[in-house]
Amino acid sequence: MRSHRHAFNIGLNVGGMVLPMLVGVLTVPGLLQRLGQEKFGVLALGWALVGYFGFLDLGMGRALTQYLASADQAGVSRQEQATVACAARRLLGSLALGLALLLTLLLPWLAGFVQMPANLHMQTIAAAPLLALSVPLAMWFACSAGVLEARSRFAAVNSVRIPAGVGNFVAPWLVSLFTADLCWVIGSLLAVRLGGALGMAWWARPEFALPAPRWPSAGIRQLLRFGGWMTVSNLVGPVMSYFDRFAIAAWVTVAAVTHYTVPFDVISRLPMVPLAMMGVLLPLLAQSRHTAQSTGPQHYTTITRTVNLLLVCWLPGMVLLAWMGPWLLACWVGADLAAASTPIWRWLAVGVLVNGLAHLPFAMLQGAGRTDVIAKIHLFELLPYMAGLWWALSHYGAVGAAVLWSLRVSVDAGLLFAQAFRLFPVWHSFFARIVFGGLVGALATLWIAFDA
Repeated sequence: MRSHRHAFNIGLNVGGMVLPMLVGVLTVPGLLQRLGQEKFGVLALGWALVGYFGFLDLGMGRALTQYLASADQAGVSRQEQATVACAARRLLGSLALGLALLLTLLLPWLAGFVQMPANLHMQTIAAAPLLALSVPLAMWFACSAGVLEARSRFAAVNSVRIPAGVGNFVAPWLVSLFTADLCWVIGSLLAVRLGGALGMAWWARPEFALPAPRWPSAGIRQLLRFGGWMTVSNLVGPVMSYFDRFAIAAWVTVAAVTHYTVPFDVISRLPMVPLAMMGVLLPLLAQSRHTAQSTGPQHYTTITRTVNLLLVCWLPGMVLLAWMGPWLLACWVGADLAAASTPIWRWLAVGVLVNGLAHLPFAMLQGAGRTDVIAKIHLFELLPYMAGLWWALSHYGAVGAAVLWSLRVSVDAGLLFAQAFRLFPVWHSFFARIVFGGLVGALATLWIAFDA
């Protein structure tokens, strides 16, 4: 029965991620046609910025998931849990408002570094405050979602996440039917973020009820220990995921952002399947810390079956998508844009295949409370990646950025598996099977990329 519930939750998470992606696939061609490549490039930067700051939440979303999932096992009362959750939300709210003010001041200045026409530059500056206001809403959304996931209330999470994800694409598309002005397009994103934040807060309200009138110092310290290192990862990790777009806009052109973003936003969303699976497994791993040194036997079968299913479906699916890339892009956005984006698609496919498998050791380290390991890996990668990105863009343009991104996530996956191998000895044979499958899949995808 428990396995069926976990499977149902995984299905909900997958559906909550797949449906917005499908809607994005349908709406992007219309947005490209009405906005043009340059304005679409600015919109893509806006999506990236809001997505980035949605991760920069002091790690409170994941920290609350880990804390609340393990609190019952540790004997912490529900009253104390609510007190800690409320204090975390107040702390996050202060941070979010401060970030919104800072971005309102900085975004017009940062827009000056993007290579774009003068009229588009003026629209971008005018839309900057609306984009800045979206940031605290994204952070509050993540905080409430983290609380609900700890209670395995995935139906509630996805009842908000699906409409918000769909609206992220549909709202700009609807606005583009009437106007191509960036203020209205970005304003539609703000409206969607507001609705999502309010909806998630409404579902999570029982978890914040009746807190004790005090500041729970011990609980907050525990969250910050977990979330502090999580914040480092959430600050550094997305920099390496999103900075390439801003670098392309500054060092190449804003139109080249579109050539890069169109394949990236589709193929990089494919790990949503392993991500959805690991999101369900994270509370299991957190709970098991209080019952066994490693993953308890009651969860071993669930995790093994889940990841075996991922391995069987993921590897051949990604190889097939790498091969079909040119045809899919041509059908989707037209032959001209497909010609510029196909090499990027194929190189990104290598990294996405490996990155999808890396979600397993990532979730296991989070569940074990070892966010410090993840953060240290990201810090180790940051400077070489930034230096490499400058060199790759200078010599190979957007294609160079795609190659470097795939190389970086492959190194990241290797380090995560190495650390998980050290901390979870019971999984040695399992890890070896996954790594071998990943190597075979990556080599097949590389062969397709080179053979093109």
